Amino acid sequence: VTHESVIRSAIVIFPGAVFNRELLIRSYQNISNLGFFQPLPPPDVAPTENGQDVDITFTVVEKRTGNVNFGASLGQGTGLGGFLGLEEPNLFGRGKRGRLQWQFGKNVNDFNLSYTDPSIQGSRVSGTLTLFNSRQRYIVGDLGRREQKGGSVQVGFPVFGSRYTRLFTSYSLMSISYIGGSVSLRERYSCEQCVKSTVGFSLVRDTRVGLPFATGGSRVTTNLEFTGGVLGGDGDFQKLEYEGQWYVPLGGLGGSAQLGTGIKFVLGLTAKAGWIFGDAGPFFTDLYSMGGVQYGIPLRGYEEFSITPDGYNPFSSSTRASANAFGQSYAAFTAEAGARMSQSLYVNLFFDAGNVYRTPSQFDPARLYRGVGVGVALISPLGPIGIDLAYGIDRLNINGQPDPSWKLHFKIGNIF
Repeated sequence: VTHESVIRSAIVIFPGAVFNRELLIRSYQNISNLGFFQPLPPPDVAPTENGQDVDITFTVVEKRTGNVNFGASLGQGTGLGGFLGLEEPNLFGRGKRGRLQWQFGKNVNDFNLSYTDPSIQGSRVSGTLTLFNSRQRYIVGDLGRREQKGGSVQVGFPVFGSRYTRLFTSYSLMSISYIGGSVSLRERYSCEQCVKSTVGFSLVRDTRVGLPFATGGSRVTTNLEFTGGVLGGDGDFQKLEYEGQWYVPLGGLGGSAQLGTGIKFVLGLTAKAGWIFGDAGPFFTDLYSMGGVQYGIPLRGYEEFSITPDGYNPFSSSTRASANAFGQSYAAFTAEAGARMSQSLYVNLFFDAGNVYRTPSQFDPARLYRGVGVGVALISPLGPIGIDLAYGIDRLNINGQPDPSWKLHFKIGNIF
């Protein structure tokens, strides 16, 4: 099914070039990262008759890549529902990705259609077109009901010819209605048919290997978005975000250490931060909230919306989320030691730290709330499943006294 050009584009060692073992290993990893083939055997390197050259052969065996999945989904944010999905990451055998996703239930009706071409007309320019129509009623924090419909287009270019660094430009236009919710949210952010017009730029460098659970390399992303103003629509603000992920292999059991097969142990570090400048208007979902794993910036060991610009909120599990739970800047960090048992199973020990701040000028990455725990992630036919047991170190009781405790976080299906 897969065209030869798709495989050749992943190979970074070329006929006639001086032999380079590092580039050979990177080529093997790039082909594996495509996700179109069974686990690859090591490439065959055979000397030619003249004794000065070698022939390199990559052997690939295709696997089924398209998925039709359906079932139930459960999220603390939107409750119980169902989902129906159709995804093909290798359309026409040319590495193009098509995806249709529909989630439905009492509290959610979310339709999303997207198409990605990683190589437009055989070039190194990529493009993504997305259309969506979504209705969500959040049962956590009494966030009310949000309806949005619209679309976006994104184009990516290689930076200075690099295989691993790309610049993406995007434009999105959507109509958003937000009604209901807690009194403070309703008074500050309610809107009917608000229009959001956004231009975005992203610089991404991605050298990770062993996906979907990386065992080495890094991914660094810087995003800059402009909403409203001369672009029209409601709101007038700019958003700057940074995220860095770094992975260092710690060894493994079985398989090949160089080629990344077998059980692999890895040390990972993630650092994220964001700042919003200007007036976000009615778009409170663009602001930052923290706590839990279902909504906003995750911080395991704490309830949803419990980390606020005013400090830890011990009532977050029993009261409604207020407008004061959202801020215009945040910082979050995660350190983990994990074991990738297979491309579908990953277990780890983690340490989380983060906080959300009222304004960009109050940004202070030295003032953080901490959590530590153990997690398991599984890629199943029903989608990703995650279980985390975390200990919130800096939790407080209603009297403001230290009250650290454990919290179980559970996610299943396409809801997250």
